[in-house]
Amino acid sequence: MNSVERVKAAFRRRESDRLPFYPIVSGLAAELVGVSTADYYRDLDKMADAQMRLHDETGQDVIVMMSDLFMEVEAMGAEVEFPEGEVPRLKSYLLAERASLASLSAPDPASSGRLPAYVAACAKVVGAKGRQVPVGGVICGPWTLAVNLRGAQELIIDTVEDPGFVHDLMEFTSGVTRAFGDAVTGAGAGLSLSEAPASISLISPKIFKEFVLPYLKDTVAYFGAKKTGVTLHICGFIDPIMEDIVSSGAVAISMDQPSSLDRMLTACGSRCVVIGNVSTGVFIDGTRDDIEREVRRCVEIGKERGGYILSTGCEISPKGDLDKVRMFCELAASMGGFG
Repeated sequence: MNSVERVKAAFRRRESDRLPFYPIVSGLAAELVGVSTADYYRDLDKMADAQMRLHDETGQDVIVMMSDLFMEVEAMGAEVEFPEGEVPRLKSYLLAERASLASLSAPDPASSGRLPAYVAACAKVVGAKGRQVPVGGVICGPWTLAVNLRGAQELIIDTVEDPGFVHDLMEFTSGVTRAFGDAVTGAGAGLSLSEAPASISLISPKIFKEFVLPYLKDTVAYFGAKKTGVTLHICGFIDPIMEDIVSSGAVAISMDQPSSLDRMLTACGSRCVVIGNVSTGVFIDGTRDDIEREVRRCVEIGKERGGYILSTGCEISPKGDLDKVRMFCELAASMGGFG
């Protein structure tokens, strides 16, 4: 079977030769094309080349176009730093004052910041690899955008002191997500929404249900009406809100290591596919045995339950080890087989 067939089999819960797998890699792939980590994030054509080279080496079943989660707010005017060997970071928040929302303009994916370069990078990889392997675009979901505009602490306080502002902000960020998502899917890539800060590691179940979930549902429904299924990624601990997450309508849930893979598969049932749960820590200071234990744990649960794609629980740090990524892919291919 090829990668497209394996991924389709996972979604349709049909037999395949093995579990599909992929690592989530961003700046760590820079060395594959001889550029710095900082240039990987700034030169998205090089990002495309790095992701294709990674696929050539590992045979992973999905190519994830993983840049950083600040492209959208940078396109609105935020300053982003690109420290070498690290993920990018924001210098400040555009909405340090709530009143600034009234003057904030949504970025144009065709002309603002790095957005058009990201869309072009997706189109490049789809054109080169799309018949062999699915290509997935990764953009911010509405809550992640709101956090990147306002700051997590201030936004959480706002949910108590000024909930109307939070709803207004979420309406705005939902529009940004839809426009950028349309551009990414227009380039032929699949769509994954990163809601990294939406877990119970940061916010309460009440905040998730009141301020995150309604906008996720609307956004997923928007793309669903266009026959585009959405994958949803949330970092951290999500066990208390698993049923709420599934109710978003996402076709796949990408989950981090702190949460229960077995519980997530139960919550999803036949409604969506589960992705992830391999600890990213093993790619920094883990041994081959550590990686093998993580792969075996997830494979044993996922193969038994079905509707599962083996992947890392989150993005592997640029401080990780590419040889350990290669180990993961080798072990995933050999241990994930059926029969």
